[in-house]
Amino acid sequence: MPTKLLIHAWRVEKKGNAYYLPFSHWLYLQEIVQYYDEVVLIAGCRHLAADASTEDLPITGLGNIQVHELPMGSGSYLSSVRYFPAFVQAYRQIKGVTTYYSRYPTPFGWLQKCFAGKAQRIIHYVGDPVDVALNNPNFSPLKKRLLVSAFAIENQLYLWACKGAQVYTNGHHLAERLARKGITATALISSTLTAGDFYYAEKNIHPETAKFIYLGYLRTAKGVETVLRAFARYNQDYPQSSFTIIGSGEFEHELKNLVADAQINNVHFLGKIEDRAQINQALRSADVFLFASLSEGSPRVVLEAMANGLAVISTPVGSLPKCFSADSDIVFANFNDPEDFYNKMRALTENNQGYNALRSAAYVKVQDATIAQFIKRIFHR
Repeated sequence: MPTKLLIHAWRVEKKGNAYYLPFSHWLYLQEIVQYYDEVVLIAGCRHLAADASTEDLPITGLGNIQVHELPMGSGSYLSSVRYFPAFVQAYRQIKGVTTYYSRYPTPFGWLQKCFAGKAQRIIHYVGDPVDVALNNPNFSPLKKRLLVSAFAIENQLYLWACKGAQVYTNGHHLAERLARKGITATALISSTLTAGDFYYAEKNIHPETAKFIYLGYLRTAKGVETVLRAFARYNQDYPQSSFTIIGSGEFEHELKNLVADAQINNVHFLGKIEDRAQINQALRSADVFLFASLSEGSPRVVLEAMANGLAVISTPVGSLPKCFSADSDIVFANFNDPEDFYNKMRALTENNQGYNALRSAAYVKVQDATIAQFIKRIFHR
């Protein structure tokens, strides 16, 4: 019997007749198509002008892939509500699906339960917007309550849809939270690592010239302000040290203002980089990866840093405490605590032997955390 997978997870860009996905999603799709005869994407679509440039990758040639276009709002859950009838219509129109796959918190992914019948269903929890809202220090108590209340119905509908579905989570903490609600879920370590992403070179770190780096979205919940303030302290002690920030997002302007107002030296904003070779080169040129996120599933960027031979200082977010040992293959620092990050940065860079032992142990531990194994656990039957 032919197999047909419906994916309700991502947004796409379209230029001419070609559809494009960001690199990480493109990698996922490249692996997923190996397991099905046909794949259909239900996706919000942003149309590009013929002469527009994009850093995303075309899905043409990956396999038998169809895209069912949906209107796309600003990207937030609330902006998608008005398009709910289009989501329902899409599920009604797409026939012959043997497996449904939805990624929480993608809006209305719970619709699979309404239309799947006896088909296989997969729900994949990749984050927790409620946790993000509650732990964001820049949100007032009122705003937190409003955001959580606005998402409450959607959250309950996903829990309802989990009944009878195979449920996976990015990280053990999400699986544990679902277990408290009577949902059995399999915890996974999300990864986009391929063989070419692994690199380890001998190096000695010097605190005077230490190179720190961050890779990811520039959002309040990512804690970049925390590590910037920590680096400001460190750079006062060691003026030749540097901090490279790769990524973009709605908080980018505020972060640049912070750097200017606080007169923090040697901070370099490189913007969004999609080319994997460029990202790997930037990581390999650095010494320490800083990550102060407030809420995650299993943060892929930490694995990417470790695979490229970096030492990591991070908040104990998501699956990290379950997967890595404090002070053996990762250094944990407190949430929203620039002072603790600063102290950990000093301690790590001023101990060359400990620095190399930490990054070596981390490099060994991530050897099996590849995208092929991650996708296989979800889709292989």
